[in-house]
Amino acid sequence: MSQYERHFDFEQVYNFRDLGGYDTADGRTVRWRRLFRSAEHQRMQPHEVERLRAEVPLRTVIDFRSEAEAGDPRGVGALCTVEVTRHHFPMGNADAKFAARSEGAWDPGYVDMLERHGQAWATAFALLGRDETYPAVFHCVTGKDRTGVFAALLLDALGVDEATILEDFALSQVAMDTLVARLRARGVIRPDEAPNPALGVPRPAMAEMLAALRERHGGARAFLRAQGVNDAIFDAVAAQLLEERRR
Repeated sequence: MSQYERHFDFEQVYNFRDLGGYDTADGRTVRWRRLFRSAEHQRMQPHEVERLRAEVPLRTVIDFRSEAEAGDPRGVGALCTVEVTRHHFPMGNADAKFAARSEGAWDPGYVDMLERHGQAWATAFALLGRDETYPAVFHCVTGKDRTGVFAALLLDALGVDEATILEDFALSQVAMDTLVARLRARGVIRPDEAPNPALGVPRPAMAEMLAALRERHGGARAFLRAQGVNDAIFDAVAAQLLEERRR
């Protein structure tokens, strides 16, 4: 049993969790407290930032939000200080979730997201082979869609099985349920109002993306190789993120 908790709870920052603890096919495990996934974090309170930094001295933020989303007047995020390097890979449509609310339906388009941004995924992946990157967090707005695609791509490349990847993706539902409950408590969502469908965590859509990754591209490693990732980078990422499984 791990001594670490996967989920971090903040008042207005949802879906912040550790990517560690997952077993790989070759008998290793993803290291704890190295890499985290999250929603956007500009609403994190100063005392929450201090609490996080006391446990995790972050050095890198990888941001997958669009230019419009990252242009929040509160800044790019509470975790982006002079001690932290921010890498921005803009993607996505800032209006997509608003449109889903008005239309009452939402298609996350994970397959298109994967294939449209291959070079960005590859560049972000290569960052994870550098010692100076860690500890690091990658995020988008809600921490489940663009963040989910990158997490799935990374875990597949490390040798984590598909069932575990889907389980990790599904954990975002916990955060979205918390978000909706707190929005209802604040009166932002009425008691009789259905939440925005874009706050859903569609496991079938992620399963479709993983199937496309496997069947069209030969898996994460073959996909990333086509974008210029070489064996030295794969080895470096594995060295940074994997350790021998503890008995």
